[in-house]
Amino acid sequence: MAIKQKPVEQKSKLLEVLTTEYKWENLLLGILATLSGALAMMIISGSTLLQINENFPILGQGNNGIIFAWVLFAISVFGLILVVYPFFLPAIPELKKISWPSWPKFLDHGVRVLIFLFILTGMLLLYDILIIRLLGGIL
Repeated sequence: MAIKQKPVEQKSKLLEVLTTEYKWENLLLGILATLSGALAMMIISGSTLLQINENFPILGQGNNGIIFAWVLFAISVFGLILVVYPFFLPAIPELKKISWPSWPKFLDHGVRVLIFLFILTGMLLLYDILIIRLLGGIL
């Protein structure tokens, strides 16, 4: 009896490369997205550190430089989202398991936290004033 062989599907090399995860690709994408976002913000803010010369082809004419900076910023934000998304993906099922408190209980706990923060801030402020006065007397 002859055994029938299933036809083997040819996978696209491009699809194989695009779906393969490389060890350092997220780190590299995160670094590049952060740098490009910083460069875009420098152009948008009009910083003297980074300006597009008026004689530069295409980007130097009119508002093309600002448009380029906003597009670059949008691409960098998208890149950062692509880096952060896989990190938070496993957390979504865990968040569904949480039993959230009722509104009165949430309000009670929130007020307690704020009171604690005000007391702690006041104590640190008093210690800071005390240390400044002591150092002022010594110096």
